[in-house]
Amino acid sequence: MQFLNFTIIKLSIFLILGIITGFSIDLPTNLLFIFFASLFLIFCISFLRARRKIFDDIFFGICTWSLIFTLGIATAYLHQPKNQPQHYINLQTAEADAIQIRVIEILKPNLYNQPYSAEVETIFLGKNSIPAKGKVLLNISKDSIQQDIKSGMKLLVPGKLTNIAEPLNPYRFNYRKFMQKQKVEKQLQLRKTEIQILPHTEKRLLTHISNFREQLILNLSEAKFSKDKLAIMQALLLGQRQDISKEIYDEYAAAGAIHILAVSGLHVGIILLILNWLFAPLNYLKNGLVLKTIILILLMWAFAMLAGLSPSVVRAVTMFSFIAIGMQMRRKTSVLNSLFISLFILVLVNPYFIFQVGFQLSYLAVFAIVTIQPKLFKLWQPKFKTAKYFWSLFTVSIAAQIGVLPLSLFYFHQFPGLFFLSNLVVLPVLGLILGLGILVILLALLNLLPAILAEIYGNLIGLMNKFIAWVAGKEDFVFSDIHFNIWQNLSAYLLIFCFILLIYRKNFRNLVFFLCGIVIFQSNMLYSKIQRSTLENIVFHKPRKTMIGIDEPKNFTLYHNLEDRLQDEIRLKDYKTGRNINKIEEKIIPDILNTSMASILIVDSSAVYKLNDFNPDVVLLRDSPKINLERLIKALKPKIIVADGSNYHSYVSRWAKTAKKQKTRFHHTGKNGAFRISTEP
Repeated sequence: MQFLNFTIIKLSIFLILGIITGFSIDLPTNLLFIFFASLFLIFCISFLRARRKIFDDIFFGICTWSLIFTLGIATAYLHQPKNQPQHYINLQTAEADAIQIRVIEILKPNLYNQPYSAEVETIFLGKNSIPAKGKVLLNISKDSIQQDIKSGMKLLVPGKLTNIAEPLNPYRFNYRKFMQKQKVEKQLQLRKTEIQILPHTEKRLLTHISNFREQLILNLSEAKFSKDKLAIMQALLLGQRQDISKEIYDEYAAAGAIHILAVSGLHVGIILLILNWLFAPLNYLKNGLVLKTIILILLMWAFAMLAGLSPSVVRAVTMFSFIAIGMQMRRKTSVLNSLFISLFILVLVNPYFIFQVGFQLSYLAVFAIVTIQPKLFKLWQPKFKTAKYFWSLFTVSIAAQIGVLPLSLFYFHQFPGLFFLSNLVVLPVLGLILGLGILVILLALLNLLPAILAEIYGNLIGLMNKFIAWVAGKEDFVFSDIHFNIWQNLSAYLLIFCFILLIYRKNFRNLVFFLCGIVIFQSNMLYSKIQRSTLENIVFHKPRKTMIGIDEPKNFTLYHNLEDRLQDEIRLKDYKTGRNINKIEEKIIPDILNTSMASILIVDSSAVYKLNDFNPDVVLLRDSPKINLERLIKALKPKIIVADGSNYHSYVSRWAKTAKKQKTRFHHTGKNGAFRISTEP
């Protein structure tokens, strides 16, 4: 395949492999940099040697790829907080009296807190102050917020850094790992009364841009746009999705149009076309092409900063900056080359980008469009321009969906069957929405926005929302709760890559690769079904309730005392998907559960248990029974005592001390998470 010969693509692949390796292994600092320096010296020698050779030098190639791979490892190493001496996790934060932080970004609020992303600047230990760095999650209780905290503000807060909580039930979204991939290691859970706002506000460029964006949103809100319309405008034009309601977000996801809400290559490409048209008169000036290129790049990066410099918009603007240069220099620019140049630069600057879902989806979508769409488009050649236009949109949608489907199934476990319908209708009008939106923003900024224009634009957004809601309402075409693990995901992409190889060069070797890809993918699907036969007993964590799951081949039984089944169906949704469970049988909680793995005695608030020659493996305490645990342990000799979320914390604390004194294992689901017993059949 021709595009595989491009050097920048090979360099990007080796760099990414090195970064992944760097995050996966832990190497001594001295050894890593001695090895890198030695490899660089060998590379220089091989380069001088290769210049004297007529034919390609294999030794120089090996040195080049090894150097780039090692560069990836070093890049990942340097960006990890644990390897940065000035990062707060490597300082004496447990003894800190106070910490000075600077607010970076206002995050989407939840039911109880208003979260912020902040940068640690100074740690105070008594009379001493230690310069520090590192991002932290600041949570301020909603009921205690007395004044707005804005980006750039410096705050003095107590040194109460804690770990971000991990999920207590399996297969739930791990917010702690998610934040660690954003380089956020700790959190501060505070009330407003514990925070002192310092008089000095950081005067940085991004702070000014953030405040400018907030003022712009305030001006737009004065135009009497409804809450949902204003939220969509903020997402499309300013890259701010915090105010989008869960209902609207879920509708766009179900309709397969969620990519519209994230400023990415689609939006930046349309903006580039609009700007290229607006500044077309510069083509007739001397050195006009150079001036026009500079203006286009500056305006695109200004838009990126206004949109918050999210990974998707940074990737898109970086790529389209190279495309803009090619357009103005009258040279045919390979989109694939531009894509991988931007990829190489971005992951070299910030290797954490590769862990962000939007970044992954964006690159895979563009890669699939560039490689698969031209072949799909050639399958039919419409005679009329209108048919040709919509056929082009349809093939773009299909190609993009092929590129992101495995990743979407892995992360979101759903597939929107009517995605092509959403794209056929929404994409043609997206250019109008963006172009008119830029005009609306400029007029709103100058306080000159006519009411009639605001009403027309609001109605256009409203019609798009209604159409998306209509598509999302066709629930029979939304396939959800699809089990798809990491190995299925990787094997699916291997199959897609082999398919691309085959359609570009139809030969026996590529056919063998494609067939091997099918075999590997089918093997992973089969392995997933075999894993489903793994037996598991689990005591879930749920505050004030008891949930026990017995998962056996072809049968999952849930013992519970739940009242709101709808809410707890949602709570079990991730577990059902993760374990590939199709049906749940519900039963009342018994006193004794005998399974193939363990015998479980369940002691409830009655604290009554009568046993004859029965020694359970597990004793489950629920509903805060008033028992003498020391006597129970001596009588029954269980292997482990489990206390679920239905017990009082004071009881659990006392039981934990008793179990420790009796040298018996103790597990509290509220602290240690769900209790699981798993075994192979």
